[in-house]
Amino acid sequence: MKTFSLYQQIILLAVSFFLLMVMIAVFHEDGILAIRDFENELVQFKAGNETLKNENEKLRKEIDSLKSDPFAVEILAREKLNLVRPGETVYQLVTQEEKKLPSVE
Repeated sequence: MKTFSLYQQIILLAVSFFLLMVMIAVFHEDGILAIRDFENELVQFKAGNETLKNENEKLRKEIDSLKSDPFAVEILAREKLNLVRPGETVYQLVTQEEKKLPSVE
């Protein structure tokens, strides 16, 4: 069996320590891989925040128009609440699939 000189033992110990530190830096729960995952999550959260900001802005505009524009209130009542003015006739279009009656077996 070959014995290493003191210099070789120090070098071997230093290299082993360096490799151990690299493995810890990469694979530890707070290591490089975890940081990369957190950065990806951060990007997703920022995109989600941007989407929510746009939706909030759209809702603010809708609220402002409902406060100031009676025509907007009428449109909302007609579309969401299915309301009609007195004397109006509503026609409902039925698709072909809805017309079929279930078969009795």
